[in-house]
Amino acid sequence: MKQLVLVTPFLLTTLAARAQQPDTLARPATDSLRLISCGATSVTEQINLPAFTTIQPALSRIAGVQVTPYSGAPGAWATVRIRGAGNVTGSSQPLYVVDGVPVYNTDVTPERWDNRNPFYPTKDNSSFPNIATPSALGANPLLDLPVDDVDQIIVLRGAAATAQYGMQGSNGVILISTRQGADGRTQDQPLRVRYSGWGGVQQVRQRYELLNGRQYAQLANAATASSFGRPLPYSTADLSSLQEVDWQDELFRPAAVQSHNLSVDGLAGNTRYYVAADYLNQAGVIVKSGMSRGSLRFNLDQQITQKLRVGVRASASQTNQHHAGQELDAGSLVRSYLLGIPAVPARTSSSYSPPAPRYALDDYSQTARTRRLVTQLNATYQFSPSLSLTARGSREKVDAEGLDYTPNGFGPGPVPVERTGTATTLAHNWVVAATLRFERTFREQHAVTAALNYLRQQDQRELEYTYEGMYSGGFLRSEEKRLAIHSPSVVAAYTYAGRYEAQASMRTEFASGENASDKKVWLPGGQLSWHINKERFLADHPRLTDLTLWAGSGKTSSFFVTDRTTQHDAGLRAGLLGGSLTLEVAAYQRRTSHSQASFLALVPTTIGIINLPTFPNITLLNKGLELTVGGSWQVGPVRGFSQLSAATNRNEVTELNPGDDFGRTVPSNLEVGQPVSRFRVYEADGTFPVGHPSAGQQRYADRNNDGHRDFGDIYYEGTGLPRYSLNFSQQLRLKHFQLDAQFDGLFGYQIQNSTLLRLDAPSGFANSSVRALNYWTPANQDTSVPRPGFANFSSPVPTNEDLENGSHVRLSQLTLSYEVLNTGPRKVSVWVGGQNLFVTGPYRGFDPNVSSGGAGPYYAGQDAGVYPVARMWQLGLRGQF
Repeated sequence: MKQLVLVTPFLLTTLAARAQQPDTLARPATDSLRLISCGATSVTEQINLPAFTTIQPALSRIAGVQVTPYSGAPGAWATVRIRGAGNVTGSSQPLYVVDGVPVYNTDVTPERWDNRNPFYPTKDNSSFPNIATPSALGANPLLDLPVDDVDQIIVLRGAAATAQYGMQGSNGVILISTRQGADGRTQDQPLRVRYSGWGGVQQVRQRYELLNGRQYAQLANAATASSFGRPLPYSTADLSSLQEVDWQDELFRPAAVQSHNLSVDGLAGNTRYYVAADYLNQAGVIVKSGMSRGSLRFNLDQQITQKLRVGVRASASQTNQHHAGQELDAGSLVRSYLLGIPAVPARTSSSYSPPAPRYALDDYSQTARTRRLVTQLNATYQFSPSLSLTARGSREKVDAEGLDYTPNGFGPGPVPVERTGTATTLAHNWVVAATLRFERTFREQHAVTAALNYLRQQDQRELEYTYEGMYSGGFLRSEEKRLAIHSPSVVAAYTYAGRYEAQASMRTEFASGENASDKKVWLPGGQLSWHINKERFLADHPRLTDLTLWAGSGKTSSFFVTDRTTQHDAGLRAGLLGGSLTLEVAAYQRRTSHSQASFLALVPTTIGIINLPTFPNITLLNKGLELTVGGSWQVGPVRGFSQLSAATNRNEVTELNPGDDFGRTVPSNLEVGQPVSRFRVYEADGTFPVGHPSAGQQRYADRNNDGHRDFGDIYYEGTGLPRYSLNFSQQLRLKHFQLDAQFDGLFGYQIQNSTLLRLDAPSGFANSSVRALNYWTPANQDTSVPRPGFANFSSPVPTNEDLENGSHVRLSQLTLSYEVLNTGPRKVSVWVGGQNLFVTGPYRGFDPNVSSGGAGPYYAGQDAGVYPVARMWQLGLRGQF
């Protein structure tokens, strides 16, 4: 059985004791996902595990967790933000811990390495943002973990829980346990075979509303007549015989996807085993793109003696990706097709006709291969029923290689030359960990838990890029072997009579090796809980299964970074109606000092004004509320479980000072009291009227009253970080049928779409959106769209009217399953479903939940018009024998 456990502020040392609560809904025949009570969260019911390609989309079911993909490209990365953003330009990804060991975290992230060029975000969300988006050579590391191999997921959000992870707990922690033989049960189980497979068809859910051939030709004529005085590009005869091409139809396609997972497991005597093979093949909805992934997993546990247990965990995967165009997210390719002239013949309002966008698809190709091997050895020695020692050792190796090829690049001569580039990444991560644990209850009233922990981590990266052709060749290399980090910690908990609970932890971090300093970082955490339902005055209320008040505090940091996050939270948990209805409400405050922030600034030096990195000193504050309500119910023969998760988050800068670097500057769009991800815009003021020398051109508000548009008129508005999130999950069961649905919503944020800035301009030089048809004429002066030909197509100026409202509700997953067979160990079910089936809201781009700026909060809300997130229809089969 797969489980997704919500843990807010709770110590890991007491997790097992709190999770033992019965299910109130019959276990479905299919694999299931369960949300379990741990500390400050509520018991809910089993729901089918969605057939996502990674576990990340399912995490949005937890209040306070937002999941945003970089793009819809197969194998693309995704941002997972927990309780807001604790830094400015650094990554906000959580720590992933698989089977007790940190993995996937020291891989090369997109913000650090591109297969050809580093990602240099434009300063201050400049007037033409997000053309180059961050991209990593390797695929999303969570692809190494097939959904069917996952047994349990625990999300740590709270102050006391994340404090235990010290320098890696600042962005929250995702604890993942993979499957064990016999599902962890103690009775012997003969060899069992499981199969889970599904196939599907993908399609682009929403397209841009663009001009057709005739509309474009008329616009090109209007632009020429208005601005250039040249002969019209399309005559009356041309308009009557015009043909057209829909470039979105040429670029996008229905695409197949299939997934297969075959496993064997069992328990024979003292040997527990689980072996699985998984295959995923996903064609892309953009032609010439796709991804395939194969993985193997081997888990073995052996009880050597009555006191000694050893285990082996090993996984290997290879992901092959095929990318269309020059960028891994196909951003420039998609833009060229959206701007492609739909009229045939293709003529523009200028004397130059750009080539058909096919060249961007035909002349470029990129492939990438990512291999990942994770091995772990663990051993537990039980000295006595109260005292045990667990030791782990792990090695993670990532080997990625990418090839980009341009057959028709042009060199200095008239003959086209080829250009090839090869990028390689080699990363290693070594982990050694040990835990000495003591648990005992004295006189049936005093329960004590204590643990001494030690963790040592070290990682190494080697990055290379070679290229040849196209003028010249070259070679780039970067190698980094970081200092070993040692993390000893102590965790203790005391409970009196099951009613009053006190928990505390202290973790220290220090480095060893050449050039290591002797400085230590101390990161404490703690929590107090009062289980009111166990007081005598409530003991006679059997339908009240839980009523707990709690408050916690903790300090965390980021790996190898000087930031410090202090978090306080408190809440109430209740189990009502005999556990059929659960409620949790929590409030938190996270303050991060010396937040990660790195910018390029123009700095005057003795050799002139040059770009230098600047590191301002910034303090961020995140405040929020989280609510989770879940309940099981039955109406006649229909049984159901419903859960609603909602959260608010307010992110703002509370302190802003220059750093000690050469620049000593701060970005102008950061301001005390405002969120970290604002947009740099001008204020739109319609268009100039008839009679004005600039009649028909766009007008901007003169905010500094100097009589003309300049940088003094720029201001900052909105936020790219959603302030509100919502998830509703519903399960219905009637006899052999089961229906599961997941709705997700994000509200209170804006999106700046650089592609729409171009498409909304009636230039006549490239295609436009239908909005451009509302252009200025003497009879239509009440519009903000300028007259044709006067739009700044090459470098459009963003205004407040260009900020798109990103608020939306999405049907993320819908599945209907039917139990065909259920006779003892033999179970078979079939199901149909879909993902990303519809999205409400006014957004005019492909999808309102996209992060072209990567995981850096400063660049949230940026949409470069990249690879669209697809709608998917699925048909699947699950069985065990």
